Amino acid sequence: MKPTDADQLILRAASRRVSIQIAAACAALVAVVIAASFLFVLRRSQPGEILEHAAQPGRIYIDSSDLLLALIGGGIVGIILAAAVGLISARRAVRPLGEALAAQRRFVQDASHELRTPLAVLDSRLQLANRQTTPGTPISDTVAQLRKDAAALTRTVNDLLLTATSETTRRPAEIVDAAELIAETVREMTPLADEAGVGLTVKSLSAAWVDLPAHTLRRVIYALVDNSLAHAGTGGDIAVTVTATGGKVRISVADNGSGITGIEPSRIFDRFAHGHPTGEGTQQRSHGIGLSLVREAAASRGGDARVTSTGPHGTIITVTLPERRRQSTGVPTEE
Repeated sequence: MKPTDADQLILRAASRRVSIQIAAACAALVAVVIAASFLFVLRRSQPGEILEHAAQPGRIYIDSSDLLLALIGGGIVGIILAAAVGLISARRAVRPLGEALAAQRRFVQDASHELRTPLAVLDSRLQLANRQTTPGTPISDTVAQLRKDAAALTRTVNDLLLTATSETTRRPAEIVDAAELIAETVREMTPLADEAGVGLTVKSLSAAWVDLPAHTLRRVIYALVDNSLAHAGTGGDIAVTVTATGGKVRISVADNGSGITGIEPSRIFDRFAHGHPTGEGTQQRSHGIGLSLVREAAASRGGDARVTSTGPHGTIITVTLPERRRQSTGVPTEE
């Protein structure tokens, strides 16, 4: 099983880092040797003796500057050879890791596909059971909660499948207006916010073109808003802002919840990261894998995702993407 293109990029980057580290270590060693040789030659050289006595047969006189140049040249060649050998060795060493990554990704894809069908059947049966119960009764409430649990499990499986497949397919460029698409996505999520008792608004001053597939951008916004909905709490507010300045498009999602606690803010982009419980209940606050998809989607287009601020009065997560623009011919170009 061969590694995917995304896995190959990761492995090559790791190999380059190992090679650079080896070259840096060799360069430091060569610098120490050259410095020691320079000091030795400086202390031992006696130019006066060479001028006073004629050259004797069988002896070779080497100027100290020539010796130092030879040492420097040999050191440079040694550093280059060490870097090349380190790169080749590192690539051979990480090859089994690439095969393991490919096998893991394939397993996640297969498992996700196999789980989607029984989950769909389970949801259908729960819908049927819900229709056959009397609204407002305990059993009706239990069935409704089971449907929510099944929907959450289905979203997790879909996230796993998206994670496993999004990095294996090299998608062509697709220039979309982030401001328009995000406003549309937020409108679609407004009923969810109303149900949770959370205010949801969006603000964008102008068009903001980015190189990101529309469905991927929708998924990014859904994950960010869904995370804020889960942690803002009833009566909270969520504001989505889109700005385009300095060749960058910044998408910020701010809430006035209790902030990120019990975990480093940067780690919420790790898969299945958990923070300390806050507010009602005793369960830990899970960030799932949705935010990891946000970071991966941004990184795939040369952007990033980070927590710009967090505290007792709320959290702001910002996704930054390179801005693109369209010429009159319709051909997308980079800002």
